[in-house]
Amino acid sequence: ALDERMENQVYPALGNVPGLGNLIRTMAAQGYNYQRDDEMAMWGSADLTYDITYSM
Repeated sequence: ALDERMENQVYPALGNVPGLGNLIRTMAAQGYNYQRDDEMAMWGSADLTYDITYSM
């Protein structure tokens, strides 16, 4: 689910940042750490790690 969200929402958003989309050559997922509130289910967070290659 997180990979899909990155592919469908985050990557396209990065492409819309002026100048950034032209710099990124590769962006590969390295993994993620997911945490959530088990008691009340009030929040969740994900720390995503990506390897980004770019040229300037």
